[in-house]
Amino acid sequence: MNSKVLALFVLFLSIFCISYGQEPIDENGQRSFTETVQGRGENPGLEAVDIYNKANQHYASNDFQSALSNYLVVIERGVKNPQLYYNLGNTYFKLGEPGYAILYYEKALALRSFDRETRENLEYAKRSLKERVLPLYNENFFKILRVIYSYLNLRNIAFIELFVFTVLIALSYLYLFSPYKRHILKKYFVLCAVVFIIFSTASFFYQSNEKKHPKGIVVEKEIEVMTAPIAESGVLFVLHEGTATKLLETREEWLLISLTDGREGWVYTQGIVFR
Repeated sequence: MNSKVLALFVLFLSIFCISYGQEPIDENGQRSFTETVQGRGENPGLEAVDIYNKANQHYASNDFQSALSNYLVVIERGVKNPQLYYNLGNTYFKLGEPGYAILYYEKALALRSFDRETRENLEYAKRSLKERVLPLYNENFFKILRVIYSYLNLRNIAFIELFVFTVLIALSYLYLFSPYKRHILKKYFVLCAVVFIIFSTASFFYQSNEKKHPKGIVVEKEIEVMTAPIAESGVLFVLHEGTATKLLETREEWLLISLTDGREGWVYTQGIVFR
C-alpha cells in the first residue's frame, strides 16, 4: 500500500470525523443535571436547578402533581437531561398516565441507553398497558435484533465511529513506521476501514430516517385510526394509551402512522406525541 495514498486516506477520515462531530447530538445528555442547566445561562440555569430540586421534594412527599408542574417548567427552559426525563417518567406513571411515562423513559434512554433502572421502569410501564401491540416478527432471533437496536442511537454510533477511527490512526502510524509488519497491519487496517464506513453509513441513514419518520407514543386513553384523512372515513381500529407508533406521512392535521405489527392508518394530530 502506497504511504502517500494511506496518508491522504487518513486525512480524509480526519476531516470527515471533524465535520460529523459538528452535528448536534444532544451533547448535554452526558452531563449532570446541574452542569446541564448552568451551561445554558447563569440565572436561568440556577433557577432551573432550584425548580428541579423543588420538584424532587414534591415527589418525595407524594405530591406528584406539583412535582410534574415543576419538572415541566424545567423542560420549557430547554433543558435536555436523562435524569430529568427519568423523573418525569416516574411522575407520570404515579399519576396514572403510562403514555407520557413511556415517552419520557424513551427520551431518557435516547440520551443514556445503558441505564438499567430506566429500562426496567420502561418495561414495567409497558406491562401495565391496557393493550400491547406485538411486533410483526416475534421469533427469538428478531427479539435479539430488537434488543440490540434499542441500544443504538446517534450517540452510541458516534462513539463506535470514534473508537474505530482511533484504531485506524494507530494502525496508520504502525504501518508507516513498521515496514516489517505491513503485511499484517494491512489486513487490520482494511477491516477497520470497512467497519468505519459501515457505521458512518448507518449513522447517516439512521439520522435521516429518525428525522423523516419519528417515533411517537399515544398519550390519550383511546384514539381511532381511520381509513383516510377525513373525519367521515371508516374506523380501522382503536389504539390505547402507551402504544408506540411511527410517522409515515403528514397531510394537514392528519398523520399516517404505522405500528410494529404492520398495521397502518390515519389519525388526527392530537393524541400522539413524537420524541
